[in-house]
Amino acid sequence: FTWFRGGGAADALLLPKDEADLAAFLAKLDPLIPVTVLGAASNVIVRDGGVAGVVVRLGPAFGKVAADGMRVTAGAAALDGRVSVAAANAGIAGLEFFSGVPGTIGGALRMNAGCYGRETKDALVEAHALDRHGRRIVLKPKDFAFSYRHTEAPEDLIFVEAVFEGTKDEPAAILERIEALKARRESTQPIREK
Repeated sequence: FTWFRGGGAADALLLPKDEADLAAFLAKLDPLIPVTVLGAASNVIVRDGGVAGVVVRLGPAFGKVAADGMRVTAGAAALDGRVSVAAANAGIAGLEFFSGVPGTIGGALRMNAGCYGRETKDALVEAHALDRHGRRIVLKPKDFAFSYRHTEAPEDLIFVEAVFEGTKDEPAAILERIEALKARRESTQPIREK
């Protein structure tokens, strides 16, 4: 499940079918059992000894992206690049930076991902998460205490969705900026090599 395709096994792996499935599982899980969320795993190396407890891997139900007005709602498993393109196609500017971030929206929320002068915090309206009891929590940007590549969001929260806001622009102009960012990233980073 990791980009490097290496490392040990998890004690248990949960592939929830949707948010309700994940919430029900968390509500019944012994709070002493550790939970680790695995997104695209593009920046993860798993040790040979594996991962203790339950690894949660969010699937397609958590990867949806929809635009409405100047807002984009994206599931935590949505790839960052896909979110930037969906926003562009809807004429929403300001999320182009996501095209240069490897990973998913859940990871972007967890670490305030960004590049080329913008970060997740710059576009976030709110995030939705589940706590260890399976309760849905809504977080506003102030709840994250964002700093460079870091947030103070509680570690035990599992992000399921986020809402971002941008500004109006022509789709072609936004897509052109996305292509320029991707070209810049490819010329400076070994993104196709393990």
